[in-house]
Parts: sequence; structure tokens; C-alpha cells
Amino acid sequence: MDINKIFGAFNSSSRDEGNWNYYQQPSPITVDEDHPRYFIKMFTKMVINYTGYSDKIIDFFGSADPELDVKNVKRAGECMLYERAYEYITKIDLHDEYHVKIMFQEKDFKLKEALNKTLFYFEREEEYEKCAFLKKYLDFLNFSS
Repeated sequence: MDINKIFGAFNSSSRDEGNWNYYQQPSPITVDEDHPRYFIKMFTKMVINYTGYSDKIIDFFGSADPELDVKNVKRAGECMLYERAYEYITKIDLHDEYHVKIMFQEKDFKLKEALNKTLFYFEREEEYEKCAFLKKYLDFLNFSS
């Protein structure tokens, strides 16, 4: 898109002269969606953000529509969230030195909280294979649960 052509369409000779590069948008930041840091950050962000905002959003919609089955909406939302978050964390390979390095760089209380909340969810759902997988990550990072 050329800003000079846009201004030229309005027959404004004062605007179609000069350099209008400052109107151009900066190039978007490229995100590598196959990077272990991306997987860890997405896992953590999804779990932490959902648990912080889900009740407020569901209550808002519940008050807007009294016939809405808030309990089922919350259950479906949790299921979708934790399944998707689990997909991200399973992409971390503990046998890959680079993945391990990144995982330890991202080791913080938010990651621990996200792992524990996800583990707790899958315990309630009795998906013990997923629990064992998450526990392996908690132990690997020396988080005490």
C-alpha cells in the first residue's frame, strides 16, 4: 500500500509530495512456533490466564443469560484449555539438550503453578497417564509439588 497514492486519490498536491514512510507499519515480529520456548510460554500463559479470568467471564455471561448452564460452560472451557495446554507441554523433549536448556531458562513459579494446576485437573478427570507425564516434568525441574 502506497500512502502517496492514497493521498493522491483526493487530489491533494500538498500530501502526495514528500516521504510518508513514517505512516508505514513496522514489520511484524516473527514468532517461531516450533521453538521450545514458545511451547513453554504458551502452556504457561494459557493455564495462568484462564484460571485468572475464566470465573469472571463465565459469571458475566451467566448474569447476561440466566438460562445459561454456567457449570457445563465452565467444564467445557476447562477441558478445552487443559487439553490444548497439554499439547504444548508435550512438545518439550527431555532427551533433547536444547529443549532442556530452554526449559531450565523458563523455570519459574508461573511454570510450576501451571504444571501443578494442569496435574490437578487431570487427576480430577482420572487421566493418570497425563498426570504421570506432568509429574515427570515437575520432578525433572526439581519442583516440589
